[in-house]
Amino acid sequence: MKKKYIRLKNYEKSFNKNQKTKTSKVNYGLAMLKVISAFLILTFHNFNSNTTKNQTIIYITINRKLHVPSFYIMSFYFMSAHLFSLNFKMFLKRLFRLLTPYIIWPIIFYKFNHYLNLKYHKKLPDSNEELKMQLLLGNRFNHPFWFQLDMITITILFFIIIFILRKFSLFVFQISLVFIYAVQYSGFDYTNYFKKYLKNDRYLVRYLFDSIPYAITGLLLGYYKMFDVIQKHKIKTFLLSISIYKIIADYNIFRIMNPSPYIGVHLNIQAICLVFIFSLFPSEYITNQYIQKFLTILTNYTAGVFYLHVPIQVYLSDYFYNIRNRTFIGMIQEYLFCYLICFIGMFIFGKTPLKYMFS
Repeated sequence: MKKKYIRLKNYEKSFNKNQKTKTSKVNYGLAMLKVISAFLILTFHNFNSNTTKNQTIIYITINRKLHVPSFYIMSFYFMSAHLFSLNFKMFLKRLFRLLTPYIIWPIIFYKFNHYLNLKYHKKLPDSNEELKMQLLLGNRFNHPFWFQLDMITITILFFIIIFILRKFSLFVFQISLVFIYAVQYSGFDYTNYFKKYLKNDRYLVRYLFDSIPYAITGLLLGYYKMFDVIQKHKIKTFLLSISIYKIIADYNIFRIMNPSPYIGVHLNIQAICLVFIFSLFPSEYITNQYIQKFLTILTNYTAGVFYLHVPIQVYLSDYFYNIRNRTFIGMIQEYLFCYLICFIGMFIFGKTPLKYMFS
């Protein structure tokens, strides 16, 4: 047992020694991408006929389906060093950070729904069964929480794989990436194996399998320190990324006719291009401390936008015309309300573990 522990510590030291990176400063380009992606999440769930064409310039430049791939790639890129070095302390910290909002927010929404139903005769979900299913599957009265559940599941899965396989895990991740895309393009519907148990919730299984390639991509990019690599070839990377992104967008390359919005290697390639483009933003030119602070605050609360945007839409739709009709102005109002709640929440709970509910 002692020898096994020594080998594990040597593995950690060896990996950490090889993973020293130059990208330790704040990358404001990626910070802006997180802010944009948070807004894309909101627009993805709200876009309808009331959002006029001249209000949708964001769709011309960025595919609104890329918010999920982008978040996965960025998240697992920066987590890769901790996972591959088997940093158990950081692993537990990450799980705690993910589980805290995943458990507490549904309980709060459940209680608040129950209050509104009693007081104002609303018909919001407030049964114990719905709370249980929300915590188990993440898709009852705050359906986007499937993403949080998948993030927790994938983090645990990756840590176990690396812990058991060590350096061989890198090969397993690469093979898994190829295998999952082979299955996707074969047309095989693996959700049929779960229809007996999950019924209408089978799509959550699909989302998990559809999300794993993005997480693996972030993990591999982090392992090979690609942000450091592309800094040496900024112009070439920038032009190549824009060209590839544009070609895939214009000619529908690698598209799959499938009801899942996150399936297909084209989204992964576009997300990589998008992350590379924003990561090359010259952060050294942002020297004003107020702008730096503003971007930092916006970035810190993007998780809060994800947690809150659906309940905000439900609770405030009776009082705000634009939110009720899901216009572009309503999306901005919803976005700002999320930030306001996060700001107040951090002001009250910023020095406690509950801060993870907002950031």
